Amino acid sequence: MSIIKEYLKSIEIGEVNTYKNMTTVEIKGMNFPEIKYITLNEAMNKDLVEITEVNESGSVPTLNVLNKGDLPILLFDGEELKGAKQNRVLNTTVLIPEHTEQEIPVSCVEQGRWDYASPQFQESGTVASSKVRMAKNVSVSASLKENNSYRSNQGEVWDKVEELCFCSDVQSPTSAMNDVFEAKSDDISDYIKEFPFSNQNGILIFINNELKGMEFLSTEANYEKYHEKIIKSYSIDALIDIPKENVQENNIQKKNIQDIDFVKESKEFIDEIATIKIVEKPSVGYGYDCRFVNENIAGAILVHENSIIHGAFFKKINEESDFDEEVVSSSQRARNYRIY
Repeated sequence: MSIIKEYLKSIEIGEVNTYKNMTTVEIKGMNFPEIKYITLNEAMNKDLVEITEVNESGSVPTLNVLNKGDLPILLFDGEELKGAKQNRVLNTTVLIPEHTEQEIPVSCVEQGRWDYASPQFQESGTVASSKVRMAKNVSVSASLKENNSYRSNQGEVWDKVEELCFCSDVQSPTSAMNDVFEAKSDDISDYIKEFPFSNQNGILIFINNELKGMEFLSTEANYEKYHEKIIKSYSIDALIDIPKENVQENNIQKKNIQDIDFVKESKEFIDEIATIKIVEKPSVGYGYDCRFVNENIAGAILVHENSIIHGAFFKKINEESDFDEEVVSSSQRARNYRIY
């Protein structure tokens, strides 16, 4: 899509900010004509949306959403829905049309529960960790290529949630991602305070001096609504990836931080995105879900009425598992209780 190429060329690099082992690079691209919609949080506060299991028995990869309002509702990639039979996250960003009832693709992030905590889902205020989102994005793109389905690799998502629980040293009775965010809320708040919203409509984020991802929305006003959630998504991974040898230091960046050119690496990342072949798929809601995948990057942009609604890109990293034998055994035991 030409509008995507135009947007990527328009991006200007802003302030670079560092706190402990996380660095953010503010970006600002062209603004698009305003497309009116409300966030999930706004819709729930005004009782304009109902999100439920698809039926009494439920289905892990699918939920039902009813938009009762006069405006579309934006459901954000990785946004967590809490309650009903088990907590889920959105598999991709979806703009739900006004006065519409439809099914949405999700992944489970609470593998040890399959009974009703509430009739309807609530918005948890959390977007899945960046590692969970990266893995999910890759598998959803593969599913779209193979069978035009927005399904994720649920087993891989559960593995990432298990890893998050273990590495955070958080005991969750149901292996719930949300339990980790709640346990680490004070530490996450410190990251949020250190990375306040500025005049930006996007951001790139580095952890331990390695670029992890980029997010942007159509306007500064729209980006501001999601800024804290995006910071939370990455800060939880930053917290568990703090280099052990520097854990007592106030500033936990590597010694060679002065050698890292964050602006240069950010520009190179954006330039590489612009070279990736775009695969357009009809979105679950309004617009088109445009997918980008190569050996280094996985991402997606939701486009509606020739405007970019939301873009999320992740650096694909082949990480060695941090799990030792004890953790692997724990993960294998947990799989016995998984509910598909």
